[in-house]
Amino acid sequence: MAAEKIWDVAVVGAGPAGLFVARTLAGTLSVLVLDEKGRTGGAGAMTDGKLNLSPRIGLDLAELQMTEEEADARIAAIDDVFVAHGADPTVYGEDRERIDAWLDRVSWVRRKTPKGEWDITLWPARQRHMGTDLAHRVVARMTESITRAGAAFSLDTRVDRISLGPGGLFALRTAKGELLARYVVAAPGRDGAYWFRDAARGLGVSTRYGAIDIGCRVEVASPVYGEITRVLYDPKFLFVTPTHGDRTRTFCTNPGGRVRVEARNGFRLVNGDALKTRKTVNTNFAILNTVSMTEPIQDTTEMGRKVAEFANFWGGGESLVVQRLGDLMQGRRSREETFHSAALGYDKMTPTLLPGPGVTPGDISFAYPGRIVDNLRETLTLLSRVIPGVAHPSTAIYVPEIKFYDTKYVTDRYLETNVPNLFVAGDGVGKSRGIVGAALNGCLAAEGILRKEGKG
Repeated sequence: MAAEKIWDVAVVGAGPAGLFVARTLAGTLSVLVLDEKGRTGGAGAMTDGKLNLSPRIGLDLAELQMTEEEADARIAAIDDVFVAHGADPTVYGEDRERIDAWLDRVSWVRRKTPKGEWDITLWPARQRHMGTDLAHRVVARMTESITRAGAAFSLDTRVDRISLGPGGLFALRTAKGELLARYVVAAPGRDGAYWFRDAARGLGVSTRYGAIDIGCRVEVASPVYGEITRVLYDPKFLFVTPTHGDRTRTFCTNPGGRVRVEARNGFRLVNGDALKTRKTVNTNFAILNTVSMTEPIQDTTEMGRKVAEFANFWGGGESLVVQRLGDLMQGRRSREETFHSAALGYDKMTPTLLPGPGVTPGDISFAYPGRIVDNLRETLTLLSRVIPGVAHPSTAIYVPEIKFYDTKYVTDRYLETNVPNLFVAGDGVGKSRGIVGAALNGCLAAEGILRKEGKG
């Protein structure tokens, strides 16, 4: 990469947002996509590859100044692109009769619980599943078609610094050298959220703190969740907890999936995924607790890091904590010697991520703040009224699960920041939550650039 070459657009991040920026602009402007991971697709496309096809999931339509009708049309176009590149044509969430039966069940539970104490809602959504093992093929085909259209990719390339260069250009410093670009689209993903926040502030970008999601990964035997996942692959339950009135939700359900360790810089998180061609006997999903903060501590990103590090501490270092639900409800820590106890019912479900290096049986009430533990326990209790087997003592609970997309950027309709020609897109900058939402962000940012070029 020679500094003398001036690119029209430099895209930082090769996840769904970055790919759809490049796809929209390729052949019209010179585009370079940079990513340090050595591959395209981002974390979401490489861990399970769920496509949520509802405008109510993964997008803040008010922030994007977009109607539901417009979002529907854009999502359909994005979905067509994934299918054209090999995504499974099967769509979940289209059996109206069976969906209505689940909505009736949730409504019945709401009517039977004391008024004002509990609240649960089910949001049906159309969804497509690519699978961790097959998503990379879809992404590879998409990357090839974008390359053929004229965009360039520089992978294994970490952007260390973004600064304003001569003539209003942006200078991007990497280990391979410096490059100049007229426009920058920052789509760093969740892994790069912390880095880009510092880089953006150095450029004078207006930011504010948003909410963060802190929760747990739940693993149950597949038959427990199978009735609903055959209808809604990733059912979206929303809750208001009775003790604190906080909002929680289910997230990232993986039928026949596996629980996984996600290594970050300085700490470890839990996550889950599912393969398309090989299934386990378990299903896992997250329960996320939305946390907002005010003075004196407003930095939710730093708070999330501290919570993760403290949870790892209770795991004995850089380790997850896993606890059987029976132990959690009885107020005792899980121990390796009783983790599979038949007397306690723990032999009914063998977790896919077993205690060992990086995973320690323990007590999440020590690893997490008490309010969050209350909310997670109450959420599981209410969910078990809709899906009874969730409350089985053998259910496994893993922490920490934290989603870092809490720094908010002030942008216009096309995601341009207050720094001219600097755009943001995707989960890492808090504009989306999920593959399809990030891809839609990428389209918006690219359209904003084309409008500024008089080509929109």
